Amino acid sequence: MTNIRSEELAEICRRALESAGADSSAAEILAKATVEAELVGNRAVGVAHLFDYLDGYRTGRIATDVQPRIHRSAPAVIDVDACNGLAQTAFEAALADLLEAARDAGMAALWVRRSYTCGELGYYARRLAQEGFIAMASANSPALMSIGGSPQPVLGTNPLAYGIPRPGKMPFVIDQASSSTAYVNIKRAAEKGEPIPAGWALGPDGEPTQNASEALQGTLLPFGGHRGGNVALLMEVLATLSGASFSVDAAPFDHGAVSPGIGVFLLAIDPSRFTGSVDRIGKQLEYLRDEHQVRLPALELSALPDHIEVDDDALLRLRKAAEAA
Repeated sequence: MTNIRSEELAEICRRALESAGADSSAAEILAKATVEAELVGNRAVGVAHLFDYLDGYRTGRIATDVQPRIHRSAPAVIDVDACNGLAQTAFEAALADLLEAARDAGMAALWVRRSYTCGELGYYARRLAQEGFIAMASANSPALMSIGGSPQPVLGTNPLAYGIPRPGKMPFVIDQASSSTAYVNIKRAAEKGEPIPAGWALGPDGEPTQNASEALQGTLLPFGGHRGGNVALLMEVLATLSGASFSVDAAPFDHGAVSPGIGVFLLAIDPSRFTGSVDRIGKQLEYLRDEHQVRLPALELSALPDHIEVDDDALLRLRKAAEAA
């Protein structure tokens, strides 16, 4: 592992993205989001996932030099067409409109459609919570997971995230997939020839497997059995409401030349419109930690560190990508 400054890692990510074909604005936004994922401990969608983005740019799965198209169908309803580009750039393009609408109406919703994968979903919730809003986010992805006993994948890992402001501290952010694990964790285990825990996946024959390579040919399983599947289905409905591809219809994110065209849903709630303030919520979170020994990484993270440890092989690959002509 190499200990590296977060600013240096972001610069390497930015250069690698531009070398792969990303325009400067998209490269800067995605580099920042990637490093944030590493700093908050969500590494499955940090540097490891950035290589999927690099390949996506090279093969055309991610469109370049596109401008997100913003449509406001109601005062507090905003729809953004990512035009087969990044969900992160579409979100940033519509963020000012979303904040204005949420302040005016007390809450507002944003849908992103026709985008590549959402990356770290907590990134969106964190940005809104940093502006003082309670945030909820959902997204879908190409079908990788079974629900309801299906032997084939029918839904994505369809994550759910939420953020709560904490004045003077990092927002409290929870970000979790609806699957028992992230797809990239199984992919990494297959590359290393390592087994996976029971309950993570089915093989191509529809039977439970602990062989990561078989799991890649089969399907992931939801967390908590049918309960996790129910959550994943709700995330699918919310994320695709504005016309994004359903998971079962979405193109793969890791091969081919077609964008998955998935969706992201965001809800911003202004807590100042209610009797309970964010200070009250913050005190309750601290009470749970101090008096009831609730231990959550999101409670302990008060600020982003300025250094991060990165896998040596991944960092070497990233540097080479950044130096490529």
